[in-house]
Amino acid sequence: MSLLSIISNACDRLSLTRPTVVATSTDQLIRQLFGLANAEGPALAKRGDWQALTAEWTFITVAQAQQTNTPIPPDLRKFIPGSFFNRTTVRQLVGPVTPQQWELFQARPAAAYVYLAFLERQGEFLITPVPPAGETIAYQYISTNWAMSSAGQGKTSFTSDDDTSFLDEELITLGIQWRFKQAKGLDYGEDLTNYERAVSSALGEDGGASILNIGGPIPILPPERANLPEGGFGL
Repeated sequence: MSLLSIISNACDRLSLTRPTVVATSTDQLIRQLFGLANAEGPALAKRGDWQALTAEWTFITVAQAQQTNTPIPPDLRKFIPGSFFNRTTVRQLVGPVTPQQWELFQARPAAAYVYLAFLERQGEFLITPVPPAGETIAYQYISTNWAMSSAGQGKTSFTSDDDTSFLDEELITLGIQWRFKQAKGLDYGEDLTNYERAVSSALGEDGGASILNIGGPIPILPPERANLPEGGFGL
């Protein structure tokens, strides 16, 4: 669904006249719905770590603490913890560490550490101990780009009638409904309840979930079983 179809569906449910254009409309009612769509998008995006907004980033290290070789993507909302790996050394990075941990690392000899640790500070990506140049670091993150142009380019808002969304358009439509009634001073309680139920259900189904082990965390790749079948040993 496009921005135009989302607003059209919302108008149908709110007993309003369907628009022929949205982004360039001069109708104040349509302008309001347009604004509500762009309010709902980022709000919905922040409700959870949606798989549709999950992306991967890689960069090459430089031999200094402050990494300058584009270590942070321009659309970063937040890192996914535990996803940082040095593909050159095949070792996981520690972090993001706390400021206290970072200062402890600085106070100890670099030779005391086997694993690299990282921290984001004032928009800079810092690694300790100082890594060798040329190593590949990869991780996953949640993007701020919840909207998408007709050319497939990620965006942080709707700007054109043919823009679409990485997020569920039905959820955006439901969000517009209750926000519109709230803005107009109408009773929106039932609409908000329906919206919250739909968001909760979507989050519960989004991307699946890992198996929980009451005995403790499961190693990412148990070395003693990584390449062994459950039985028969391939025979």
